[in-house]
This record gives sequence, structure tokens and C-alpha cells, in this order.
Amino acid sequence: MIDKNKIILVTWATWFIWSNLVRKLIELWYNNINIIARNNSNFWRIDDIKDRIKISYVSLLDIENLNNLLLDIKPNIIFHLAAAWANIWRDWRWIIEIFEQNTIWTINLINACKEVWFDYFVNTWSSSEYWEKNKPITENDLLEPNNEYWISKATSSMYASYIWKKYNLPIYTFRLFAVYWYFEDKNRLIPTIMLNYTNWKSPNLTTPNSVRDYIFIDDVIKYYLNINKLSWDFWWVYNIWNWIQYSIWEIVEKIKNISKKKLNANYWAESIKQNEPKVWLSDNNKTKKAFEIKLTPIDEWLEKSYKWFQKNYNIY
Repeated sequence: MIDKNKIILVTWATWFIWSNLVRKLIELWYNNINIIARNNSNFWRIDDIKDRIKISYVSLLDIENLNNLLLDIKPNIIFHLAAAWANIWRDWRWIIEIFEQNTIWTINLINACKEVWFDYFVNTWSSSEYWEKNKPITENDLLEPNNEYWISKATSSMYASYIWKKYNLPIYTFRLFAVYWYFEDKNRLIPTIMLNYTNWKSPNLTTPNSVRDYIFIDDVIKYYLNINKLSWDFWWVYNIWNWIQYSIWEIVEKIKNISKKKLNANYWAESIKQNEPKVWLSDNNKTKKAFEIKLTPIDEWLEKSYKWFQKNYNIY
């Protein structure tokens, strides 16, 4: 596990995975946690721990102030998580903003970090950079993003690779997918199902056949906290998945059994926004060998999640 005396910088700690990562750092008594936030950031996910972190309101487009902030903080570990909203690409008018937030932000942050010595820079992106394959996905597979949003993320990943090759810096990319966690947006799949069953309602869903390789948030955080296991294995991509894919139908049936409520989902009640692959599965040989982390079985994390949603239903 990373040294608790290290200075940690997290970009955007107010959203989904990021807030859970910061909460875990606080829980484990890391005392030097810095976050970069926007002026309009909503802190509802970490509002109760704000007094234990140092917040800097600096735009990742503001190169001068960003450079000054990095020189002031001198972070040892950078968890870069800032990104555009996943649905922003649906409107063509926002293409420039997508590339600003997913690509230029990353370029500016990496360039600012070059001016200070750091131990690890973790660039966090998504398996959707690979898009559709007909077999389990490896880190060496060709990137084939199918829209502007994923192209912008793949571009930043390639820039990270370029900087590693040019300056020999410890930059890593974690490609996550189907991560489910506490404080997740209520419109996403798992919260939709959980909240409906908690409230004795049948969830409205798309096709029961869509598949994903799901991974629990607590397991994802283990990889961040154990980044030190990759010492001197400079820039490389690691797929952070579970190596088992499940259909929406299988997930619903598991949650139905956990809730003990005989409610059937309303399939085809929502439209499908993209073509769904028949295989969305990671080959995790490389990640498993590098980290040797034991993952939580899906039934166990679904049960934990259901209890959490029952207890925290009011925040939604």
C-alpha cells in the first residue's frame, strides 16, 4: 500500500469513483490529501469530510495557475480522474468541450507534473476506448473508440504514452469499466435496479441481454492504493475489471433474490442508445499478475450495495 506520508493530489474528488477513493484515503488516515475542484463542484458526496482535505479551485485549462499549484503542492502521487460528463458527446455542439475536458486537461496536468518529481501518475480512463471486440480484451488490443467522447479519452491515453517514452516518467493508465459503487448517479444501471426494488417497484430497463464485466468500487480502490507494486514499470495500461461478464437479466435476478421481492423488470421499456456487444470482457492476466489482489464475488458486493441503498435511500 502507498506510504501514508506521501502527498496525494486527486483531480475531481466529487464524483462517483473519485469520492469513494477520497473517502477510503480519509478512512485509512492519509493526512495530506489535495483535490482540484471546479468553482461549481457539488460536494454532496464528500461534504462530511471536506475539513480533512485541501481543496484548490484551479481550472485545468489555466496553465499558469495550474503550474504554480503543482509547484506549491509538490505531489508524490497524482490520481487524475477529471473528465467530461459521459453523456456530453450526444450533442455535436459540445465536441470542442469534450476534447478540452478529456484531452487538454490531461495534457496540461501531465506537463505541469513534469516540473515536479512525482512517484506515480495514474491516468483513469475506460474500456470503451477499445470498443467492441469478439474476445476478452487485453491491454495490447487496438483502440477503436466509436464516438467523439471515447476518441478524446483515447487521445489523452496516447499522449501519456508519448510523455513516458520521451521523458521516462512513471505514468500509468487504468482502464475501468462497469464499476459500481456507493454514491453512484441514480440513473445508472445498478442504482436504478437497487432503488426500484428498495421502493417495491419494477425497474424500467433496456434489453436483458446487454453484458458487462462488473467490478465493485472497493476492489477498484485497492488498485489505486497499491500502485506502488508497479515501481519502475513505467507507462503501461492496466485493465481494471473482474474477468467475468454478466447480462442485465442476471444482475436483476441476483438483486431480486437479495431483496426477496418477486418483482419482474420491465425490459424494453427504455431505448438502447448504442449497439451492444456480445462480448464485453477483460483478459486480466496482466493486472492479476502485477497486483495479486483478491476481488469481491459479485453476490457479496451486490448484497453490500443493496443494504447501503436501503440505508441511504433518502440521499437520492
